[in-house]
Amino acid sequence: MAATSLGEVRTRRAWVGLLGAVVASSLVACGSSQSSPDPGPPHLAWQESALPVAAGDRALVRAATWCAGSWVVAGATADADDRTRPAVWTSTDARHWQTLTLHPGADYYTAREILSSVACSGGRLALLGATPGGAHWMPRTATWRQLSDGSLAAVRAPYLLFGGTESVDVATLVGGPHGYLISGTRTNGAAVWHSSDGVAFRLYDGAPGLASTPRLRTQAGDAMPYRDGWLVAGQATESSGRLRGVTWTGDPGGSWSRLQVPGGTVLTTAERLVATPAGPDVAGLRDDGFGLWALRGGSWTITERFGSTDPDGTDASFVSGLADAGGIVVATYSDGAHFRLWLGSDVPMPPEVAVDGDRTATVAAHGRRLLLLTDDDHAGRAWLTTVPRPVA
Repeated sequence: MAATSLGEVRTRRAWVGLLGAVVASSLVACGSSQSSPDPGPPHLAWQESALPVAAGDRALVRAATWCAGSWVVAGATADADDRTRPAVWTSTDARHWQTLTLHPGADYYTAREILSSVACSGGRLALLGATPGGAHWMPRTATWRQLSDGSLAAVRAPYLLFGGTESVDVATLVGGPHGYLISGTRTNGAAVWHSSDGVAFRLYDGAPGLASTPRLRTQAGDAMPYRDGWLVAGQATESSGRLRGVTWTGDPGGSWSRLQVPGGTVLTTAERLVATPAGPDVAGLRDDGFGLWALRGGSWTITERFGSTDPDGTDASFVSGLADAGGIVVATYSDGAHFRLWLGSDVPMPPEVAVDGDRTATVAAHGRRLLLLTDDDHAGRAWLTTVPRPVA
């Protein structure tokens, strides 16, 4: 992979704020000798679309992807008493949506799941969901596979595959040329689950290079296909208590190589990965703000610093979504009080979404089309826009 310089990456992304207007201050910081007024945040024209639900229910949206010529949104529906049922919506144009038929089987918990991840591999879907239950109210996790008629069926799995006393977190499901990968954390550190067909997943924990060591406690939260294997992102807590962002490259069942994400003086996290035309990017916390790093030439380099944590925020600060819209990296993040949308600079979201309870915001992209999902605890909604091309 050819190396891309920090200046080249920043120059490419600086065009996001222009949207066909004038050169922004971020380009000046990359070496331009000319200065121009900051045009302010870019304006995006959003188109809202309704997700069909039964009368009296509301939609809960959690994740989206593009698969086999259609947008797919995963989540659940909730009735007036907050009883949930898993739900998946699909659309070719993000204007007219229809629900996919789900077959939860006879399992009590599966029929009440909220689907948190949706992935595509070879034009076929797989999903990950959970609902709390049992004596200790622990998450009951299950995966779903797509049948030949397009419907989705829950996959029965032993409780200990995802749960049990060694379970810490089952985070994210992604797809790629080699099937599907779930990233998460067990008591012995970062772990992954792999399936070539989305039917049967196998747990790989304690893997060399990925699991915790006496000096590092590791946890994984996202993944993406990379070269002939996978790239996994997460955090490592040192024995001193310092939190560092890390990534791993490798294959399930083999050893993993760890690569640290350079960052702030207090803490760094690596929370969301995205494939760009130039290579992988990762976003996460960097001290009291956020950072975007690019993997080029075998090492991570910070390319953007954005946002800041709200000192009065009462909830966690984190990156909730990351997408590449035609070469433009887009992020949604929580500053501890509200969810924000970033495209080279912060952009107003169509609805304001506070960080509280099950509220969320995330993004997905196909080409320059950007799909924003928002859930403000009253309605889960999908918003479509087109990200303008950078000025040549």
